[in-house]
Amino acid sequence: MDPAKYAELFLAESREHLATLNQQLLAWEKDPSATEPLGTLFRAVHTIKGMAATMGYTVVANVAHRVENLLDLLRDSRQAVSADTLDLLFRAADALEQAVERSVVAEEESVDVTELLRGLDQAALALKPAKAPARGSRPTPEPMPLPEVGSRAVRVVIRDDAPLRGARALLVLRNMEGLGTVAGVRPNVAALESGEFDGMFEFRLASDASDAALETRIRAAGDVESVRITAAILSEAKQDETRTGMKSRHVRVDVRRFDNLMDLIGELVTARSRLVELSSERADPELEDVTLRITHLSSALQHEIIDTRMTPVWQVFDRFPRLVRDIARQLEKRISFHIDGKEIELDRAILDEISDPLVHLLRNAVDHGIEKPEVREGAGKPPEGRIELSAAREGSTVVIRVSDDGRGIDRDRILQVAKQQGLADAEMDVLTDDLLIRILSRPGFSTAGQISEVSGRGVGLDVVATQLQALGGSLEIQSELGQGSTFTLRLPPTLAILPALLARIGDERYALPLTHVEEAVDFDSAVVIDPDGTEAMILRERVVPLVHLRSVVGVDGDVPQRRSVIILGVGDRLGGLVVDHLLGQREIVVKGFDAPVGTLPIFSGATILGDGQPVLILDAARLV
Repeated sequence: MDPAKYAELFLAESREHLATLNQQLLAWEKDPSATEPLGTLFRAVHTIKGMAATMGYTVVANVAHRVENLLDLLRDSRQAVSADTLDLLFRAADALEQAVERSVVAEEESVDVTELLRGLDQAALALKPAKAPARGSRPTPEPMPLPEVGSRAVRVVIRDDAPLRGARALLVLRNMEGLGTVAGVRPNVAALESGEFDGMFEFRLASDASDAALETRIRAAGDVESVRITAAILSEAKQDETRTGMKSRHVRVDVRRFDNLMDLIGELVTARSRLVELSSERADPELEDVTLRITHLSSALQHEIIDTRMTPVWQVFDRFPRLVRDIARQLEKRISFHIDGKEIELDRAILDEISDPLVHLLRNAVDHGIEKPEVREGAGKPPEGRIELSAAREGSTVVIRVSDDGRGIDRDRILQVAKQQGLADAEMDVLTDDLLIRILSRPGFSTAGQISEVSGRGVGLDVVATQLQALGGSLEIQSELGQGSTFTLRLPPTLAILPALLARIGDERYALPLTHVEEAVDFDSAVVIDPDGTEAMILRERVVPLVHLRSVVGVDGDVPQRRSVIILGVGDRLGGLVVDHLLGQREIVVKGFDAPVGTLPIFSGATILGDGQPVLILDAARLV
């Protein structure tokens, strides 16, 4: 077998099992006497071991084998797991993760597991009964009664949705060779390794193990749909009753293929826009019909591809309970961590990008948000702090919040330091949420006299704000001293193709994603007021500050008599952007934007319209 062909599939599936491993260890730590996590842990580790052995990744296989052996003994002991053993298993999970990641690049030997293996062996030895026979990772097969000893025919079907189907089949054969003599493998080994292997294979086995023991060992390879053992050679017919049910409707696809599809559909959207413009210029009913048909078909294709890229946030969120647990233990804090809204979906590209910002926010919440137990009790709080990570749909955006019930942010201290650094007026005495986020997002800003090894409140927040801006999102903060803080990330569900409102200033056009557009109204100078030197307008009894895009981008020339105001909403903030003309709504394809030095920091990207002309995309969060 050529391991390179299966390396990426091995990595993807191992990551899933490692996530399960960490989740179950956390659940077991909360209730050491529980038995449910043990079975799931065993299956996850056993599957990793089997895959690694087939791929020839010896470090992964050795660690998994030792963990499996320890779990097997813990299951037999029927005792509550100790804190020391759980710590050992957590370290083993970390080592497995490192070894798995490095194995696919032929660097697994760089992971030193010597001390870990010694610790796992010692823990296993302490659990073995004094006169117990040496044990492996699985029970010794029971001998069969004499009349049943002999050669049997075995048919195995690997699940349709299983990755590494050929590797699974080879692992079954290897397991069987440990119990007897294997012969008559059909299809042959070369066929099992081919991409055309359909998952069903047969072989003869001479063994004195019972049918039940054989089936247990076969299913240990993982992803086995069915096993059939008989005394006669099975036919080669493929119409087995086990394969007549509904086939799996899922398949693993390299995410790069979806990236390529998005690039292609983006080009199609641009071409479609141009076709619509040409059709509108010519009074040709037949051309209009074809244009309408192509528009409908391309829109349906576009939505299907976008939906295919959507990924539930749990695929990132499930990594964080372990992170919070480890930091809390390091800092000697007690924390209850809760996750809500795991089913909410985001574009895979956005989901990958928000992982690091969320790590920053969670580290800050544990380190600088939640107080030590004795401090909390002195303040009349429960000794155990609470951190919540949630996701929800709000209008056309996805909102992710990181909340804690800790000490909150000391606004007076922030304001004092901001004045010293010239970031706030000396006369200012109130720090609003809007100004708070602007100050905390300044690169390097911190009120800490000594930066923690874990995090520093403000350190890294500039990275969070910058990444969110690049994604077309925004960051908000609500905090009350002594009560806690909430960091809110507002994101578009997808990045590649966005609905946007086009506006013109002079001869220049700009795009505003509809994510932050509340409405558009006529600009009436008669209702404009000037409180504290800032232009504003009254809109349904609300004062809306105004920004003239013409002044911001420095466009000269005559100002049209009739202008429009685009009302923008970013979190709790509301603002009005005054433009010369509205050009209507378009679907735009977001392009990468490397702004030249000196470019105003109000743009989040660029797009190409149907006429082939580039248009800059405005960042609403920088305008209101």
